[in-house]
Amino acid sequence: MSQAQGVTVDATQAQTFLAAQFDPTISDVEQIGEGAWSRCFGFRRGDEKLVVRFGNYVDDFENDQRASIYNAVDLPVPQVLAIGPAFGGYYAISTRVYGHPLDHLNCEDWQATIPSTVAMLEALRMADVSKTTGWGGWGGDGTAPYTSWSQFLLMVNVDTPERRNYGWRQKLAQSPADEETFTWGYALLQQIVDDAIPRHLYHADLMNRNVLVQDHKISGVFDWGCGCYGDHLYDLAWFEFWAPWYPEKDIAALRSALESRWREIGYEPHNKIARLQACYLHIGLDHLAYNAWLGDWATLSATAEQMRVLAAGADQR
Repeated sequence: MSQAQGVTVDATQAQTFLAAQFDPTISDVEQIGEGAWSRCFGFRRGDEKLVVRFGNYVDDFENDQRASIYNAVDLPVPQVLAIGPAFGGYYAISTRVYGHPLDHLNCEDWQATIPSTVAMLEALRMADVSKTTGWGGWGGDGTAPYTSWSQFLLMVNVDTPERRNYGWRQKLAQSPADEETFTWGYALLQQIVDDAIPRHLYHADLMNRNVLVQDHKISGVFDWGCGCYGDHLYDLAWFEFWAPWYPEKDIAALRSALESRWREIGYEPHNKIARLQACYLHIGLDHLAYNAWLGDWATLSATAEQMRVLAAGADQR
C-alpha cells in the first residue's frame, strides 16, 4: 500500500508545524517515505538529521519508542525523541538513519547483505523480553494482551469495530473462493497451533521498507507497529511467505545461512516445521483480511494461493 490512510500532510505543512512546535531553526524539510499508516519527512536541526512522521495511530509511534530499548549493533533502532498531537492525528520525531530499503536490493546486494540480515534476526531472537508480559502485539508499556501464543494467533478471524480493518469479513464474502481458503486455513491453524514455544521478540513487517541497508549492513529497523512477542520463527516465515513478490532475492539462501548460524551455536528450534506452518497460516489469514478490506482482489487471491502452497508443503521444507 503506497499511500498512508487519511494522512494528507505535505512538506510545507510539515515545515510550518516543526518550526512552530519543535524548533524555529529547522531546515531542509522533504518527504522521504510513506507507508500504510504514516507519512515521513526528513529535516535538519543544526547539525542533527531527524525525521518526523505523521499518522492517525499514536500506538504505532509509542511502539517505536518502546522498541528503542532493544537497540543493538545488529538491531539498530532509531530513537524516538518526541510524540504528540498534530493535524487531527499524531506526530513522532526520531533520529534519522540512512540506507536503501532491504526489499529494494538487487540480487547481488541481497546476497552480500544476508550475513547482516541473519545477525538482525538473531538479535531479535536474543532480545531480553523478561521484563515484559503477554503474547502478540505489545503496547508502549511493553505489555501484550494475550495469555498464550495460540490465543493471539487464533484472534486472526476477529472482525470488530476497534480494529483498523473492520468490515473485512463482509468484503471477503464477495470472493467465495478466497473466503473458502480463509475457512480452510483457519481450521488448519486451529489444529496445529502449539503453545509449547519460547517467547521472543519479532518484528512481523521486515519487507515493507522498514529495514534500511548501508554498505551491506543493516543500518536501521523501524516501524514497530506490528511488533510482537511470540515465536521468533515468524520473521523467517515472513521472508518465506512473501518470496514470490521478491523474485530477485534468494530467500532460501537466507534460511540456509540462518540455520547454519544455529548449528554453529548448537541451537535448533524444536518442532520447527509445525511452528513455521502456523506462522505461514497466520500471515496468510491476516493478509486475506487486510486485502479484502482494501479491495485489492489480485493481491488477495495471490496471497490465498501462497498460503495454500506453503501450508501444504511445510513438511517438505
